[in-house]
Parts: sequence; C-alpha cells; structure tokens
Amino acid sequence: YAAAKLSEGRWVDDASPEPEIVCTRGTLKRFGRGTGASLGENVKFVCGRGTMSAKLVGYLDDIRLPQGFPDVFANPAAFGRLGAERRGRISFWKTSPGERPGVLTPRSGSVIASFTDDGQRRMDYARPLMLVAAVLTALALLVNSLLLSVEANRAPLAVMRTVGLTRGGVVAFVAVESFLSVAAGLVLGIAGAAAALELYVAADSAAFPAGAVFDWRTAAVSAMAAAAVAMAAVLFALRPALSVRPMDAAALRPRSRRFGMAAAFAFGFGSFVAVEVWGASLMRAFVPSPEWPDAIVSLLPGGASPFDVEKLRSLSGVRRVSELLPLQLPLAGEGSANALFLAAEWLPEFKFAEGTHDECAAALATGDSCVISLMMSRALGLHKGDELAVAAGGGRSAPGTVVRLPIAGVVDVNWHMVTSRGLLRGLNGSPPMTDGPVFASFDTVESLDARPAAMVRMTHLWVEYEPGFLAEHGVFKAGRIVEREIADALGDPEEFTVRLHARDEIADGTLAHGSDVIGQAARVPFVFLAILSIGFVAMLVAEADASRGELATIRAIGATRLQLAVRLAARAVKVAFAGMAVGLPAGALAGWWFAAGTAAMWKGLPRYFEIPWRLVAEGGAGALVFALLVAVPTSMALVARHAKR
Repeated sequence: YAAAKLSEGRWVDDASPEPEIVCTRGTLKRFGRGTGASLGENVKFVCGRGTMSAKLVGYLDDIRLPQGFPDVFANPAAFGRLGAERRGRISFWKTSPGERPGVLTPRSGSVIASFTDDGQRRMDYARPLMLVAAVLTALALLVNSLLLSVEANRAPLAVMRTVGLTRGGVVAFVAVESFLSVAAGLVLGIAGAAAALELYVAADSAAFPAGAVFDWRTAAVSAMAAAAVAMAAVLFALRPALSVRPMDAAALRPRSRRFGMAAAFAFGFGSFVAVEVWGASLMRAFVPSPEWPDAIVSLLPGGASPFDVEKLRSLSGVRRVSELLPLQLPLAGEGSANALFLAAEWLPEFKFAEGTHDECAAALATGDSCVISLMMSRALGLHKGDELAVAAGGGRSAPGTVVRLPIAGVVDVNWHMVTSRGLLRGLNGSPPMTDGPVFASFDTVESLDARPAAMVRMTHLWVEYEPGFLAEHGVFKAGRIVEREIADALGDPEEFTVRLHARDEIADGTLAHGSDVIGQAARVPFVFLAILSIGFVAMLVAEADASRGELATIRAIGATRLQLAVRLAARAVKVAFAGMAVGLPAGALAGWWFAAGTAAMWKGLPRYFEIPWRLVAEGGAGALVFALLVAVPTSMALVARHAKR
C-alpha cells in the first residue's frame, strides 16, 4: 500500500472480519455508480460464488496512480468472500486441498485463461462487424426469397397483368411481400432473442444478479436496419418482377432459379470473407514484431534502484536482461505528436527499413542519435539523415529548449500492444497515446529528462530468454518463473509490483493475434452461413418443379429415388461452389477496402492485405456442410412427392 496515496478515508483493516475495500472514484463511476459511493457504504461485487458486498472505507488518489496500477484494494475477509486467499501482499486463487497457494497446476487452467484471454473485449470490438454481417445475410436471404417468389407467382402475375394489373401494381406486390416478410422476421427474431436472453440469465443467476435487461435501443436499431433491408431487397427484385408479361400466362412451366441462389450465397459468403479479411488486414499492424525482445518487466509504481539490475544477472533461462528507461516527450512543431523514448544497453535486431543494425548501434553509442519507427517515419515524413525535433524539458537542456536528434535509421516494428501492455506509456503525467517509440542511448534520454537524476528509478526491464528454457516451459510458465525470481532477487519489495509482460503472450491472448483478430467472435459469421443455407430449400423446390419432365424421364428409364435425390442435392452443392468462387474474391476486396479505410483513421498506420486462409477454409467447408444438411433431406422429400405424382 505504501506506493499509493489516499485522497479520503483510511486503508482497509487486515484484521477486520468485515469485508473492506479501498478504490478510486473512477472505478465506481465506470460501473454505473455516478459520482461514487459514500464512505461506509456497502459496494456490491459479482464473483464466481455470486455477489459479495464490502464496505468502502477509503478512496485512492487517482492523480498519483500510474497507468495499470491496481485501483481496488481489499482485506483478507473480502478476498475470502471473492473466492481467493491472501498471503502477505500477494493474492492467490483458492487451490484444492494439498496444493500450495500460488503454485500453478493443471487445475489452474481457468486462472491462466483469465490472464491470457480477452474474450469479452474481442466480442466488444466485433459487435459492429456482426451487425453488418447480419444485415447483409438478411438482405441476401430476402432478395433470394423475393426472386423465388416472383418466379413461383409468374403465372398468377401474368394473369393479373392480362386483366389490367399495372406495372405499379407489380411494384406494390413485391414491396408488400418484402415488408411483410421483414416484419414477420423482425417480430419473431426479437421475441426469440428476448426468450433466449431470459433462459441464459436464468441458467446463471449468480452472475446476473440484476436479471435480464433487454436493450430496446438495439431492437429499434434492428428495426430501422430491417426497413432498409426490405427497401434494398425490393430494388433487387423489381427487374425480374417487371419483366413478367401478360403473354407469360400461357407459359406455365417454371424456370430454374439457380443463378439467384448462387448470387445470394455469394453475397453471404462474401460478407463472411470480408469480415475476416477486415480483421486480419487491420490488426496485422498490431501483432508484436518477432524481433522485439521476449519480455518487458514493469516495476511500478515506485521502481527500483538502477544498480539493482546487477542482482538479476543469474535468472533461470534468461540470457540477457537490461534496464529499460522510458521517457515520453512532445515533438516540437508537430502539434499533439509525442514520442516514447526507450533506452537500453542494447539495440534489438529489428528489421531495418533505412540504415543497418550495426550502423545504428554505433551511432547510438557514440552520440545523440536516435532510431525511429516506420510508422513515425510515414506520419511525420522523416527519414535517415533527418533530425527529430524534441521539446526537451530539463537535464542538460534548459526548459523549453528544442533539441534536434539526428535519425540514424528507421525500423519496421509493430510496437503498439507491447508498449501498452508493458505499461511503458502514460508515466509521469504523459498521455497514454504516442506516435511511436524512439530508440536512443541512456545518455541521450537522461539529457532530455526534466527530473533530477536522484529521482529517476528503474521502472522497466528488457528480458530475452534462452531458447531451450522457453521451449521447455512455454511462454506463460516461463514468464511466471522469471517473474517470481525477479521479485525474490529484489527482496519482494512493497514499493512496486513485479509484472512480466511476454511478447508472445500478448500476441496470442489479445486482440492483436493477426488472423484470429476477432478471436472466437470470428466464428459468429458461420451462423449467418447456416441461416443462408436455408435458402436452398426454396431453390430446390423451384428446381424440382422446373425439372419435372426431366426427372420423370430419368425415373422411367430406371433411376432410383436415391439417385434422383443425389442429382438434386448435387445441384445445390454446385450452386454453393459457384457462390463461394464469386464471394471469395469479392469479399476479400471488400474487406481490404474496409481495412484500408479504417487504418486511415490512424496516422501513419501501415496498410496490409491479409487473407486468413485457415478461417476462410473453415468457412467454406462449413458452408458446404450447411448446404448438404439442407439439400439432402429436402431433395429426398421432393423426390418422394414427385414419385407420388
């Protein structure tokens, strides 16, 4: 607790049998408590065992807390109610009898998952994409339904045209059918969603103490989207509807609508591909570069003495450890732009877009040069040989001085997630956003630092593992081993918390996982493919009616019912293949276009075109499975009906 300050109240009493907490006002505000709660008031938490109430005894000083520092403290009584044990200053999840607290075992899988998974965050990011995919799927289904309806009603429409139905009447016929279909689907969909929500909440009432809350604003947005879908579907179906002529009354033979279903399926599958390509292309820029060191260790908020790094030279499986000195400064003449300066004993083997590693390492060691990222180079138009103008605030530079650092090289490195998770940004009152890292020497960074040298503590470390150690233990376990050894070597101090942030752990467990950018949410569009495959029922009905004479002839020369059913189902599969062949390139181009447009909102962010082939292949295989699941029983039923005729 020594590292944090209170703005009001007192610290929790470890000896009290009553659950007590201390937190920031912002914590309660984020969870709907407005300006917070009064001291002495009970605050409710949701945990694995249900809900827990704890007395609020103090408020933390938000201004003094560094980014990423814990914003809730609790006493042992509260930890016990939450399902956790507390030993000294460290909290541990409850373990089974016979296990030592804090030791990770196979039973600790849920604990590991809680550290490495961002499932809810992925769903939050993916929700707008899912809405777009749902609207496009609904549009594809409705257009196909209208086209098949026009075809099925061609003879009645032709008769009505013969007795005086105008073209305006045909338009009204299509529009009424479209809006009635959408209205019925909307009512059934909202009712089904509300019922499913009630059942889901009732099945886990402990996690939802307030019960089910239906968001009617989302229903209203869905209704508006449904109206737009109905109008768009009418526009698609007008041309074939208006092509019905009075003379068609004599031509009662239905026509196949394979093309319409192929177009609908291409639309749906293309939407699925677009969602996946959008995510993979956009987030590739956030996947940590493999050249970045294996891990960053934060010692926040108080930090340790820079001399303590010598105590860490014999860590298990670590081949290199160094102090990492971060300093965030504004850039002169660049508006709100700011740079995150990083100084360490070595310059990692980054991929160099301009200059070479040896040249840059020598330049940093012998003078006040720097190395910038490719993103900063694009955003600011700076290159090797130019100067980076920094608004320095102290050290060897007078306050307000503009220092110009020669740029020795430009590195192509994806840094966003590691600097964020490593808590390198937002220190000492700096903004949490930055335009990129700038690599420089210790002397250069110290010359730009306004703080007195005696006040600068070691807050971060750079760590590189031995390859064999990492291969033996894996990213997560290796990090926990090294994290514990660092804490032991530094005396397990109370003025800071040792937290190791592995590069690959960040890449595998967060939004930045490249082709798996949307995580489990990337599988949600598969539902839309399943729904879209229902359209094969209408297509096969039209196909069977159009092929009535052909089927009768084949049946007459000895074909079995199974052979006829296989023939019909094969047509559905061919249509699915055709739709996928068209939807794949169209969806990939649409996804890339959306990704480029989204990336344009971030200054200097690189544009990538990435097709997640594994996910696309899974979607294609799933689409074929859905088509078969619908086509086979439908074909069998149609053949049986035809045989009775």
